[in-house]
Amino acid sequence: MRGLKKRGPLVSEVSRGKVRIERGEPAGVAARGRVALVAQFSMGPDQPMSLSKYLEALEGNGYATVVISTCDSAEPLRFPHGIPEATVVMRRPNLGYDFGSWATALGCIPGVREAPVVLLTNDSLLGPFAPIDHLLEWAAEPGPDIRGLTASYQFARHIQSFFLAFRGGILADRPWVDFFNDVRVEPDKDDVVLSYELGASKVCFSEAYSSDEWVTGPDLGVPYGNPTVDGWRKLMEYDVPFLKRTIMTHPSTLSEGAEAAAYVARRYNTDIAQW
Repeated sequence: MRGLKKRGPLVSEVSRGKVRIERGEPAGVAARGRVALVAQFSMGPDQPMSLSKYLEALEGNGYATVVISTCDSAEPLRFPHGIPEATVVMRRPNLGYDFGSWATALGCIPGVREAPVVLLTNDSLLGPFAPIDHLLEWAAEPGPDIRGLTASYQFARHIQSFFLAFRGGILADRPWVDFFNDVRVEPDKDDVVLSYELGASKVCFSEAYSSDEWVTGPDLGVPYGNPTVDGWRKLMEYDVPFLKRTIMTHPSTLSEGAEAAAYVARRYNTDIAQW
């Protein structure tokens, strides 16, 4: 039919036979009460302090950690700032963005779907510059089915996908199995946001799952902006000690990046260049 956009291939199909475990034992991951699936991308194998510190914080709060990497380099990932002993590293083709990574991990370790707490997260943030025990406990404590750090009103109200905690084994429910099994290779990141970030919230709302977020765009004074980019300063005031990496790297936010670096130095007594 004219006007309908052709969908890309399933991530599971294009990844078949190309996923491998580089480090760790995935067999024991699902047995842990808390699991964090961390989507990672980098051009080279050396990983920054941010990822190491984030994995350490997750491990310290009882989360089994799985890094799903789409790194362009064929070399093994290197963690000069350390990595928890039990962290699993999974390598896969660079297709499907973060949702492709999470879908791959759920397909390769299906028992994770039934874990009491499954945190879908990524390496898109610099930090944590301060302890995040309060956030990781909040994500896991009894309450709504799904918790996210931020909710955005861009396009439509949705929970942003860089930190999504699914509770009570609901990822084993048919709506979520179907959702992640249907993750496809999309043309660009905007298509991923529309199909999957907004799509996840659509499943949540349409299937009557309960949800909650730590803070919303309106709370941060950016009702129709991106909370992590446009509301970065106030986000830290809400005890979220992270900074979106693109603020420091994208040409359009160079002046904002300089301001953010100075703010992080004052607030956390740390040099953001180290992260």
